[in-house]
Amino acid sequence: MSDVIVGLDLGTSTIRVVIGEFTEDNKLQIIGLGSCPSQGLRNGVIVNIEAAMQDLKKAILEAELSSGEEVSSCITAIGGAQIDSLDSRGSVAVATHGNGTREITRNDVERVHEAATAVVIPMDRKILHVVPQYYTIDGQPGIKDPINNIGVRLEVAVHIITCSVTSMQNIQRCVTRAGYGVDGIMLKTLAAAHAVMTEEELELGSILIDLGGGTTDVLVVDKGAPICTASIPVGGILVTNDIAIGKGVSFETAEHIKTKSGCCWEPVLADVNESIIIPGVGGRAPASVPKTDICHILQPRMRELFMLVREQIVQRTTVRQLSGNIVLVGGGAQMMGIVELAQEVFNTEAVRIGIPSTLGSAVPEYRTPEYATAAGLLVSNVDKHKAKDYNVQSEKSFGILSGLAKFFKDFF
Repeated sequence: MSDVIVGLDLGTSTIRVVIGEFTEDNKLQIIGLGSCPSQGLRNGVIVNIEAAMQDLKKAILEAELSSGEEVSSCITAIGGAQIDSLDSRGSVAVATHGNGTREITRNDVERVHEAATAVVIPMDRKILHVVPQYYTIDGQPGIKDPINNIGVRLEVAVHIITCSVTSMQNIQRCVTRAGYGVDGIMLKTLAAAHAVMTEEELELGSILIDLGGGTTDVLVVDKGAPICTASIPVGGILVTNDIAIGKGVSFETAEHIKTKSGCCWEPVLADVNESIIIPGVGGRAPASVPKTDICHILQPRMRELFMLVREQIVQRTTVRQLSGNIVLVGGGAQMMGIVELAQEVFNTEAVRIGIPSTLGSAVPEYRTPEYATAAGLLVSNVDKHKAKDYNVQSEKSFGILSGLAKFFKDFF
């Protein structure tokens, strides 16, 4: 078996798997993809381990067949309402060395991280990631890499991401019962950001919105580090239900209409004089309806969703001006008119669809917003995988820790 790394995205509506392989020059390339409709999750949470286990086995098998490699373990993602976050600060005195200098070392950085994580969290929650935002040396803030600097006192501001212990244990149990090892669990929006956001977007301040089936997950970054994580318990499934109820069709038919013909911004359809055939139910004859009828269902719901996202960001952050982009990923990001609607709600032209970066792949199908999380799990854990040390996260950072061995402190 060659050296491979596997990313597993347990989504509410679809489970996706990406297999990567390291080439002879030690570069990562995507060699296999797999997906399967998900039956065992609701709003990003596993509610039926047996069903989820069977579905993820099908997705991994498909990826194995497309890659020719056998999967033994994977890195998986977590998101949804079981995620919460808080900001914290820590401060330590810089150790004096034998020559009398106070040069900041990796040990000092680790000590200040430990001081910042000395916070009280509920017993039913666990720290998932601790992401440094910036360091302060002797009162001078805004330092990204303090190592080798001279100082007396070192401080750090961190963003702590916590998750439900039960949810994490259910993910572990589901994957291990399917016969695979768990190399790590990562926040899905952090993984997606690694795959689709540029260094400029991370530094200038940007918002990543993952439009999933059961939830909409949000990550706000500024000056190279996360400042806000949030989740809205509304996703594409609710939109599909609106179509099913509004047009009196089955959920499956409504999903097909949404994915194939759905549009959430009516001006896009101004010059499109097309109709959709709605299948009849119970002997009722099929009906032809204009695409604008479906848009009248989708547009209000998606606008409401973006309004909820905006409210969460305003409530959770003090930042009112970001100079980067709003990046949309997830299955919902493929809906026609989604960019234009987001531009209207957020009052900015800086909205784009997030596509995973090219990794020299023979299977370019992964370059869609749906695979952002799965591909990001690979990209963000390349160095960790090479080191075979799953207690240390990737050195690839949001700019805040380039050159440090620990981007996140991973408590998995």
